Amino acid sequence: MESVMIIDSSRLPIGKYGGALSQFLPEQLGGYLLNKMINNINVNLHDIDELIVGNIIGGGGNIARRIGLTSGLPLEIPAFTIDRQCASGLESVITATAKIKSGMAQCIICGGVESSSRAPWLIERPQQLFGKTPKILERAPLSVEPYGDPSMGEACELLAKKYDISRHDQDHYAFNSQLKYQSALTEGRFTEEITPIDHISQDESPRSNTTLDKLNSLPSVFSKNGTLTAGNSCPINDGASFMILASKEFCRLNNIQPIAEIIDGVSCGVEPISFGIGPVSATDKLLNKNNLTISDIHRIELNEAFAAQTLSCIKLGQWPIDKINVSGGALAFGHPFGATGAILVRRLITELHRQNNLELGLVSMCVGGGQGTSLLIRKVSYGN
Repeated sequence: MESVMIIDSSRLPIGKYGGALSQFLPEQLGGYLLNKMINNINVNLHDIDELIVGNIIGGGGNIARRIGLTSGLPLEIPAFTIDRQCASGLESVITATAKIKSGMAQCIICGGVESSSRAPWLIERPQQLFGKTPKILERAPLSVEPYGDPSMGEACELLAKKYDISRHDQDHYAFNSQLKYQSALTEGRFTEEITPIDHISQDESPRSNTTLDKLNSLPSVFSKNGTLTAGNSCPINDGASFMILASKEFCRLNNIQPIAEIIDGVSCGVEPISFGIGPVSATDKLLNKNNLTISDIHRIELNEAFAAQTLSCIKLGQWPIDKINVSGGALAFGHPFGATGAILVRRLITELHRQNNLELGLVSMCVGGGQGTSLLIRKVSYGN
């Protein structure tokens, strides 16, 4: 099978809900970023086989196609949109990889986009068309009976109890995520991976003035006397991230130096109520498939949907915390749902290239409805 290489990867700065990026429709966010990327690569655009985009709350209508048309890609390049909830951007990478490995394609653009600020309302259709006020839904259903369909916050409260993750532990983890982010920002670690938009060049959500006292003072938000707060849960965000994948042979023929190789990616199902530990099952499956252990991995980007969820995965999987989100995670920079998987791949590439002795990296995400998705990549050093 063909080796699959990442030849370019970038992301926009991540905006707050209702913040700096809220004026942009999702196709404008994605189209802007993609336009910048395709103007900076040494690839004949007509050689690109497809565009695959992860998105959750954009309202349908194949956002991937709208992004392609907005970006300036040739009209004949097809596009489709993927929804694997929070891992949608990551699933776009896995799907593109499978197509290239099989020989169905040679070069594919993939990633994700989300505008929580511009998401359309979801209205329930009443059984009787007349005489009943339509109900606005907070979200689409993620599960069915008899599994139940609790909110992810409620499910994570149960997870925190099951794995004995205290409020103290959650607040400390969230605080450290913010500290790590600020340290990395000062060092300029995010500069190379971010494409500025509208004079915005930094993530909007990180809170440089966060203290443990402030975090400890926040009320629980999902259940009375609960442990999950706005401070130890990820914010709601806008953003986009894409990467260009190509076969190793395509890179050779076009004299392209790749930045990473995609080794493998998998997804798995877990109980919907236990969606938060999906990354552990997916990673076990991925590592076993490739005859690796967690100790073989040099850097891990684990999506921080909630501190309780992240700490549960670390505890259950016995993952080395010093290798996880070394520049902070979504608790600091945010979680623009459909885009986050691709953002984390870009983050992982940045981290692997910071030191010569780092090679293998893992991205892993929990998925609403009870799934987990993990991706394994290898850094490609210049000259290799």
